[in-house]
Amino acid sequence: MTITLYQFEISPYADKVRRALRWKGLAFRVVEVLVSRRNAHRAVSPTGKFPALVHDGRTIVDSTDILRYLDQAFPEPRLAPDHPRDAALATLLEDWADESLYFYDLTMRPWPQNRQWFVDDLLAHEQGLARSLLARAIPSAIAKVARAQGLGRKAEATVVADLAALYDALEAWLEGVEWLAGPRLSNADIAVRVMVNVLDRTVEGKALRAARPRLGAWCARVDAAAPPEGISVTR
Repeated sequence: MTITLYQFEISPYADKVRRALRWKGLAFRVVEVLVSRRNAHRAVSPTGKFPALVHDGRTIVDSTDILRYLDQAFPEPRLAPDHPRDAALATLLEDWADESLYFYDLTMRPWPQNRQWFVDDLLAHEQGLARSLLARAIPSAIAKVARAQGLGRKAEATVVADLAALYDALEAWLEGVEWLAGPRLSNADIAVRVMVNVLDRTVEGKALRAARPRLGAWCARVDAAAPPEGISVTR
């Protein structure tokens, strides 16, 4: 059995897949896709979308589809909750994290006070002239995407207040429970956790999470069960 993950290391979606693989105890190889050379892997992902997982010759693209495939190919331990109602909630929370919470990262990371972390993370594997050119171009390009989505057109204070309300909702949801959807870790926990993780790379997100003890304790539980560490990168 061979599992290879093609990824942008900075991507929360790649983090989501890595954690899922570790939760299942699966060995895997990582190939880092350079921003400056993403077309080099078109044979793996013709659309240029990553992460992409290759398992024994089969390619699955998109983190949600990858997690669903992992549950089919390697049923134990399962990522999806066992009870249908919990599984339905996990599906909704995973989609919320991927399609809504993600845009807080996209909006906040290019802000001046967060930009250097963002550039350092994004271009960690780039070198030379490519790194210099991308460092100047990418923050504004990302901010343009956020503005087109809508969140990026709000004032910074409003974005932070909106994120605070969402973190308050998570803090309240976690009262008296250990996991977001059912009695054990699920795809919902991993999907939301990776977005909180990248938002911790902003001044504002880190402060908001630190002020919510149940959210912080939940983050530690997810990290213990599905750790982010141990990346082995191949170029």
